[in-house]
Amino acid sequence: MIVTLLLLLACAVAFRYGAWPAARTYVGQALRWALVVGGVGFALGFFGPMIFAPDANQGPLLGIFITGPLGFLVGLVVGLVRAWLTREG
Repeated sequence: MIVTLLLLLACAVAFRYGAWPAARTYVGQALRWALVVGGVGFALGFFGPMIFAPDANQGPLLGIFITGPLGFLVGLVVGLVRAWLTREG
């Protein structure tokens, strides 16, 4: 899953700095949403188990392997949909 996310991020950065202006707008907005939602998901999954179950030694792995990547993907989809719905023309 991590390799898929890294590949997706690399493709998004390539489109962001590519030659198509429309792709730059869509990918830029999608990346912003992905990073914000993924960051919030990671923080909740990483620090939440530390607060609510301090004796669980594998709690932070939830944020690293599940809520962070899923938040990134959800944010990416939301960002692409918002960019597509708010496009000009």
